[in-house]
Amino acid sequence: MNGLTEKVAFVTGGGSGIGRQVSLRLAREGARIGVVDLREESARSVVEEIRAAGGEATAIVADVTSAEQVEAGVAKLVADFGALHFLVNCAGVALGEGGVVECSEAAWDTTMAVNVKSIFLTGKYAIPQIIAAGGGSVVNIASVFGMVANPDECGYAASKGAVINLTRQMAVQHASDRVRVNAVLPSDCDTPLIAGLLGVEGAELEAAKAELAAPIPFGRLARPEEIAAGIAFLLSDDAGFITGVSLPIDGGFLTK
Repeated sequence: MNGLTEKVAFVTGGGSGIGRQVSLRLAREGARIGVVDLREESARSVVEEIRAAGGEATAIVADVTSAEQVEAGVAKLVADFGALHFLVNCAGVALGEGGVVECSEAAWDTTMAVNVKSIFLTGKYAIPQIIAAGGGSVVNIASVFGMVANPDECGYAASKGAVINLTRQMAVQHASDRVRVNAVLPSDCDTPLIAGLLGVEGAELEAAKAELAAPIPFGRLARPEEIAAGIAFLLSDDAGFITGVSLPIDGGFLTK
């Protein structure tokens, strides 16, 4: 894709799932990657994978709900690579918290902090650096459940709806700064997060995944590589006139 080579990307949640695939895909396209994760071992593993393939990456251990740690992480990446062009917000949680009656206050607060506050904080500290580099692009991961109701996840649905509108606000505000801001809306995706949420293994896990996939016209869960491909496109110059968009990558889920 055009315009990714030699660019520098700050990828939150980069140590696993969609974030890992985003880090690997952008590195293959020639970008230099800050793999940001709360778990040092996960971040370093992805960095080693990128370097083994001839790419450039650095591990950044940070809690993305902490302003101090996000600010320090952005500063480290700029110090290591000299600039910042791309921000990809993949960090997120899905706690299966239930509806408003069942959901605990702690689960609500954690969901909103990781899924929404983190995007506020990364934007706060990364976007000035992107502007200083002459412009670039931001992609936030929302969800199809930011557009339609999920009766079992009030906090998750609320958080992803907030991500969609925050994306629009950021896009409008920073268009004149040559910073494009978009979101992707995956359907349920075959990642460790989903496996952890389902809480089963083996044949039971596969049956539970099949149940999640049933409402998707393609008849299967999304693959993290497919979400990463959409994100790479939105970051690239090939999407140079696209901003404020929430792109479903959902196998047709939202068409029903």
